[in-house]
Amino acid sequence: MNIKATLPFFALLLTAALTSCSQSETTSSESSSAENYYTGITIREIMASLIDPPADALWNSIRVVSDSNGITEYYPETDEEWSALRASAVSIIEGSNSLMMPGRRVAPPGAEGEFPEYEFTPEEVEEVLAEDPDSWVVFSRTLQDAGLKMLDAVDARDAELLSEYGALLDEACESCHAAYWYRAGI
Repeated sequence: MNIKATLPFFALLLTAALTSCSQSETTSSESSSAENYYTGITIREIMASLIDPPADALWNSIRVVSDSNGITEYYPETDEEWSALRASAVSIIEGSNSLMMPGRRVAPPGAEGEFPEYEFTPEEVEEVLAEDPDSWVVFSRTLQDAGLKMLDAVDARDAELLSEYGALLDEACESCHAAYWYRAGI
């Protein structure tokens, strides 16, 4: 075998391999770009669909009712109940990812809240988000972390832990609402 004859061949293979790696890295970073995600669903819609109903389901899964029949404790018992709660926790976790996607609007232009005199307008919220997008990510991650804890409690089928972590979920929600939803004094 003539080494001088094979050197150009190996050089060509090495160049092709390096070019392929470089193109692969470019393609990989381009695929994670914000333009590759659909962000037409607003933050309000995500909250109304992926966050609020699942949070309510998790919070309401454990409760104590006092009525004429006495005191009754409710908590998840069946496989179906635990499975539904797992889906709720996953929805909060993934909904939090959606909240963190850049380029998402708060609400459709001109939208008003249910109590506009007590709520920031979507335009006001978007101004705050534009000034400090990192804080929004921190609030969204805190929500996601609470959802992950809820998922741990559900997977452990631990109703006491589910109740404890429900308080963390409530705190994550309310601290964000205080910054981005409620006007001062509420």
